[in-house]
Amino acid sequence: MRKQAAIIGMILCLGGGLAIGWFIPSLFPTPTRVAVIDTIQSRGTFIVGTSADYPPFEDFYTNNDTYYGFDVDIADLIAAEMGVTVVWVDMDFDSLIGACTAGSIDMIAAAMTYNEVRAEKLAASTTYVTVAQAVIVKNSSSMAITALDNLTIAANQLIGVQAGTVMQADLEALGMVAGVNFTTYPRADALMLALDGGAIEAAYVDEPIYEAFKTTYEIKVIFSTDPEPLALWTRYSEPELLYVMNKVILEGYQDGTIQDLIITWFG
Repeated sequence: MRKQAAIIGMILCLGGGLAIGWFIPSLFPTPTRVAVIDTIQSRGTFIVGTSADYPPFEDFYTNNDTYYGFDVDIADLIAAEMGVTVVWVDMDFDSLIGACTAGSIDMIAAAMTYNEVRAEKLAASTTYVTVAQAVIVKNSSSMAITALDNLTIAANQLIGVQAGTVMQADLEALGMVAGVNFTTYPRADALMLALDGGAIEAAYVDEPIYEAFKTTYEIKVIFSTDPEPLALWTRYSEPELLYVMNKVILEGYQDGTIQDLIITWFG
């Protein structure tokens, strides 16, 4: 009898739970999701995060408060597709992922290499350009390497990288430690000043950075990696915006627009 009563009680509980589960949603409806692309179009602005110290991808004209560069032009194409204008938010490179995750920016356009660690946190666009990384030194330097792991010989913070980049991750994968075996800098321009001033002997950067700064500083490339893909980034919860980002990139390659920008900014 007790067993039968227990079974009856269990059935009643399950039935009651199903009934509550059926009626409660109707009493408390789920809030309607507002896609960020709708918010962007209603406010008329597309908030894009970058680190504007990385020519030719992104830089800043102080004389007229204007952002310029390859990534800037790509972001403008995406904004035009949505019928809005870009509002740039400039910050240190290693702060960008947190800002996008938190929703304070809509997209990251900052020459950010695709990797699985970043893809666990944010949604990546299709590749919009590929670049190699380069180890650069002053023209007067006698340093010579044939592989990236040769940099472990030049320990004691004589190597510099920008914080939060794949270049930092590469050095850490070799067993090097920030602040012990290499120095991190928040911005690429600070990194280049450190190299020029002798605070570091070599800098590990994206190769286009060398091209942008070689007319300012007496520097040379002593090692280059194979090219790697760069992506734009947004939140996984915003597939509509990601669709527009990918559409603009695909059509930009189909009609030659992006090839023209590559020639303009990279030669």
